[in-house]
Amino acid sequence: MENPESLDYNLFLLGSGFTRAVFPDAPLNKDLLQTVIKSSPKSHLMKYQKQYNTNDVEVLLTRLDLEAHNNQEIEVDRKAIERDLVEYFQQFRFKKEILQNNSWLESIAKELFKKNDAIITLNYDCFLEGLLDYYEVWSPNGYAAIDTFFSKQLPQNPKNILIYKIHGSEHFIISSAYPDPSKRAISFDVNSSIYPQSGNRRCYDGGIINPESYIIAPSFVKIPNECIEWMMIEALNKAATAKNLIIIGCGLRPEDSFLWLLVTNFLYQRKMGRRLIIVDLQAKEIKAKISNHYFEDIEEFSVKAILFTNGLASDCDRLIKCLDNLRKEEVN
Repeated sequence: MENPESLDYNLFLLGSGFTRAVFPDAPLNKDLLQTVIKSSPKSHLMKYQKQYNTNDVEVLLTRLDLEAHNNQEIEVDRKAIERDLVEYFQQFRFKKEILQNNSWLESIAKELFKKNDAIITLNYDCFLEGLLDYYEVWSPNGYAAIDTFFSKQLPQNPKNILIYKIHGSEHFIISSAYPDPSKRAISFDVNSSIYPQSGNRRCYDGGIINPESYIIAPSFVKIPNECIEWMMIEALNKAATAKNLIIIGCGLRPEDSFLWLLVTNFLYQRKMGRRLIIVDLQAKEIKAKISNHYFEDIEEFSVKAILFTNGLASDCDRLIKCLDNLRKEEVN
């Protein structure tokens, strides 16, 4: 792989607003608990919602994490809830029919993401990967810090675009492997339901010994696997060297400490000519939140903020044109 410090690339941060732009019924974090309960009435979430008297999935799962340490029953229920979340988000995989009413998605795939760009996504769903794979601008070999047992059998990553799924994914598998079954590593399945091109006529099982689904459920207690830890370190390095940081559909909640570390690492490089671009219906509020987080205004970091407030579908073309113009300015 090329030395990232020598590359001219953008860093994208995608939150649940990205998925929601494609699937209007997809839940934001604040709606996730009720949505999953409605989708799966037998989920253990209903039991603990009543017990803890909360509609906040993050509060609920944090309580479970704190109590599961010495309680095997709660630990088992906690695992079952993760499986419920995985199954729920599988409905948001890419399907060709979605393109019929969302013509802007082709522009996202072909024009927004350029060679060597990095994409950090907080979403469990695999829609983004399916979209990019469909247009053959990315392949499953483009996951950062996740090695597969069958990478040589898959198409190469044509544009060297890297995807960082720092909260895991509905299709990630954690399993033991030879020669030391006590070590647990993350891989993923490959089939056409996830990757329409790379998975065509292929079906690879990501698990080896005792495979389990792997996501980092929304909780204040997060203990990531070594693969995810390395992924997060790489993402921080990307923030330090990226030309621009583009935040799409992510509200930057105060408790998301890693995201604030990421933004801080981008801002504190104090390199001239960089942009912080926010694409969200609440873009003005998100910019204000960022400004209030630091002792200095964003402009004092030699970074200019650009806001798009009409939503990704409406602002897609303007965003692409904006980034293209920035590239032309750098060349001149």
